[in-house]
Amino acid sequence: MAYADDLFRDAHHLAKRGGKHPKQSSLRRAVSTAYYAAFHLLVADFVANWRIPDQRARLGRMFEHRRMSGAVLEIGNKHSPTPIEADIKSLIAKFTELQKDRNEADYNVAKIWFHTDVARSLDRADEVFTIWRRIRKEKLAQHHLMSMFGARQN
Repeated sequence: MAYADDLFRDAHHLAKRGGKHPKQSSLRRAVSTAYYAAFHLLVADFVANWRIPDQRARLGRMFEHRRMSGAVLEIGNKHSPTPIEADIKSLIAKFTELQKDRNEADYNVAKIWFHTDVARSLDRADEVFTIWRRIRKEKLAQHHLMSMFGARQN
């Protein structure tokens, strides 16, 4: 997870550049970097379990951003999800919002970014990290990671 952690630290560093008068480029890069930190956190966990080490980088490049945020979790009881199901649903929502933020930061040049916008995105990324690290060993979390890669549920 070192790369994802490094990216997340970089996002915080970029968010602080310029003090009270930051450049839009720094704020935008902070948001984009926070998203990529979360993206690489999930990808790294997936490929770490791949049996053939020299294929892991290639496997990691097969993840598609849209597919990852579009993966759906099938919940047993929709009215009363288990704590793991609730965490995964929250992770999906945070990751999807973070991806939208990244798209805005990278492609909507008309939008003016403020520290509060960036802080909100960094908080979302932090929540993705926190949730994932809490549930990453759970069977359901690993199944969802497979769905983010594109594998269908049974």
